[in-house]
Amino acid sequence: MVESIKNIANRAELLKSRDRDIDSKAASSKAAAASAVSKDTVEIGSAVAAQKVAQLADNPPVNVEAVNRIKDAIASGKYPIDLDQISDALMDAYRELKS
Repeated sequence: MVESIKNIANRAELLKSRDRDIDSKAASSKAAAASAVSKDTVEIGSAVAAQKVAQLADNPPVNVEAVNRIKDAIASGKYPIDLDQISDALMDAYRELKS
């Protein structure tokens, strides 16, 4: 019986070392991928950036018709509001922030 316990301990140690090897290989591949990604750069001149900001200010990326339709439905009481779903989403967000 003592021999079987030693074999179990040896197998557990072998599994741990194999897991460590896999983790170290995964970490090195992640580091290689991160270094490959960090080599890509984009530079935007201040004139181009100012032009893009002005474009976004003129035409915000919002569907104004959809927003107005939803506002009208809420004002008239025809927009379905599920308070349970809202409270669940708020609690999920709270738990995520807390952890």
